[in-house]
Formats: sequence, C-alpha cells, structure tokens
Amino acid sequence: MNAAVLRSRRTLFMVNLPVGSDQIEQWAFKRRLQYKPRPDLKWFREWEPFDTISSPVLYFNAVSWQASPGSLTLAEPWTEEGLNEPMDRTVLGFASHPELRWRASMHSGEHFITRVTFLTDKPLPEQSLGDPVWDEQCVTRAISAEHARAAFTTALRNLLRSAGFAGHIEMRPQGLMLHVADLKPTAASYEQLSHMLPQVVTAALTPG
Repeated sequence: MNAAVLRSRRTLFMVNLPVGSDQIEQWAFKRRLQYKPRPDLKWFREWEPFDTISSPVLYFNAVSWQASPGSLTLAEPWTEEGLNEPMDRTVLGFASHPELRWRASMHSGEHFITRVTFLTDKPLPEQSLGDPVWDEQCVTRAISAEHARAAFTTALRNLLRSAGFAGHIEMRPQGLMLHVADLKPTAASYEQLSHMLPQVVTAALTPG
C-alpha cells in the first residue's frame, strides 16, 4: 500500500463525518440503497488519475445501487487533508457499465475541483469536435477527435446543452464519472444526481 493511500486512510478517521451526512443516510435508507459513510478508498482510487479534476483526499457518504447491467455510486469528494474544511463541497456520480468504451473527458467552466496542475500524470490532449457551440463552451480531451466525438455523442451533447450543464465528465472503458457544478452534498442534490447520472450514461451509449 503506497504512502498516499495510507495517509488518506489515516485522514479518513481523523475527520468527522461532514455536516448533513445524517440527511443523506436517511435519503439512502428511504430508497433502500446501500450507504457507506466512510467508503473503501481503494475503489475510488481505481478511477484516478482524472484528467479534469484534482484527486480528492477522501470520499464520504457513498450511496450505491445496481442498475443492470451496471452500477451507480454517489459520493462526496473531500479535498482537504487533516482537519481542514474544503473551500467548497460537492457530490460526484460514478457509473459502471460494460458498454462504455471510450477514454475521454470534458469540463465546462472552472470550478474549485478543476485540475490545474499536471506534475506527473499528463492528461489526454485537447480535441475539437467540430461542434461550434460545444467547442466554445467545453474543454474536451481524448486521444483523437474521432474518439472525442464517439464518447460525446450528439445525444449526450444535446442532453447537456438542454440542461445548461456546467461541470465535469470523465469516461473510461466501462466507467463514467459525472460532476454537476451547482450540486451540493445534500439529500436533494443526491436525488437530482441519481436521476441525471443514468440519463448521461444512456445518452453516451446512443450512437451518432
């Protein structure tokens, strides 16, 4: 186990559960979803490194459920080590689905979790999709423009445009991470993200 993981696990038990955790637990219980206030960090570390967001120190209040043929997890990323409070708080959604194929990422707007330094793990290069509105508003990364267009399908771009999306999406084979900028770690935001995440996955799997 490397030093970063050990440090994260020590910090996990130093920090009290974030304010509002009880409301998220109640939300999960009412919907009969699996709730872990201090989830296994190893599972989340397997999603990293991200191209568009800085890797959180910790994750709290993970809520998970099956969505055949995949699974969905919502969790709060904690961006500060030790006892420090983050400058802001949010919630991330993680979707596992066997038909997701591409590695690509995007972000619209700059947010407190947006990755700004790349000391070791270099991100994929920026790409243009040939969609003027999208290319003006979003930074898209993929190995090629063809991969970027295959990942961010017309259906997905239309969905995000109609929602006035600001935030981050990271895709990889069999996985997708979603951050919606205006969501906070509250029961209401968990509810909203629980509906939006499968919609994003469905749109990403819609050809064209």
